[in-house]
Amino acid sequence: MTMTAHTQFMTDPPANSAQPEMHVAVQIIATLTFAAFAIPVTIVALNVFWPAGVVIAMILAWRGGFVPTGRPSPAPRDMDEAVKSLMPTTAQKSSGNASFDAYRNDMLARLETEQENFEGFLTRLRTAKDQSEFDDFMDDRAARLDADT
Repeated sequence: MTMTAHTQFMTDPPANSAQPEMHVAVQIIATLTFAAFAIPVTIVALNVFWPAGVVIAMILAWRGGFVPTGRPSPAPRDMDEAVKSLMPTTAQKSSGNASFDAYRNDMLARLETEQENFEGFLTRLRTAKDQSEFDDFMDDRAARLDADT
């Protein structure tokens, strides 16, 4: 064996090597595209001729990844971080105008405060509604007990 043949052999990937991993964004887009195709096709096939619809549903489910691939799926935390990395945040983007950036940051801070206040209001409103319903229930129960005696 010559040195060049040996070097070439060492640099070639093995024939049974696994395929390179797809980026998470590509996986998400592929899954959504597949679902956008598979669901309507299955519904139409079930309505037209139900045995064909069942077969198509089984084929699409099998091709859609319900069969184990031998590779571990990514952890939900890793998937969440990957999705969040795709979304720009206001801290990451600057308009280049300092006064507008200050206005935007101030507005976002006010909106967050308003959201917290609104969520607190909704909590108090739900509590008051629950208390009102409970009081009505207890009054009705007391009235029934008084009527029975």
